[in-house]
Amino acid sequence: MNEWIWKEAMLDTDFALKLGEVNKFTALEAYIPKMIQKLYIHRYVYENEILVPRSTKDQIDNLISLDQAQIVDAETLLYNSSRAFIYQQTIHQLEKTDSLTRPEGKNWGEVISIAYAFASGIPFLLSDESDLQALLDDELNSGTDKDIQVVRLGDFIMGMKDKGFPRKDAYLIWCCAHRHHIEWAKNIFHKDMWVR
Repeated sequence: MNEWIWKEAMLDTDFALKLGEVNKFTALEAYIPKMIQKLYIHRYVYENEILVPRSTKDQIDNLISLDQAQIVDAETLLYNSSRAFIYQQTIHQLEKTDSLTRPEGKNWGEVISIAYAFASGIPFLLSDESDLQALLDDELNSGTDKDIQVVRLGDFIMGMKDKGFPRKDAYLIWCCAHRHHIEWAKNIFHKDMWVR
């Protein structure tokens, strides 16, 4: 039986695209099911933000076909009126935190993904946004077991290390995700993340 690191997690666009940067193997398909029991993707993110490379969406489609990932949206909350209300209220609250946030525009996928996770009790959000945990702590989290924790790419890499997965795969994921800062990425990986 697999012991997952994260039981349920919501996938943000940036995280999916960073894992999708790997061309040598299908990183999303290879490691998401080994580390996360059930992955959720908001329909808006799936249909409007995860577009290229096509291989990223193909990997998500494969996870969906294997029932390891699920597309969700406001309609999946209709069976529970209190969750639907929390979802809508959370969207409104998060919209106010950044005046640049616009429906179906800047930050929208992130806002509705957070709102869905909060309303549904999904405790983890896969996102590599550096200030997102602080935002969640300020706006939504209250210090209980219902809080949302952001799993950044570095956390994912450390999870791979803890699970005993191949170092070369983790290195490739990390370097592909940071290809525009490759020397920094190599240095951080070798000296801080996964020292031999």
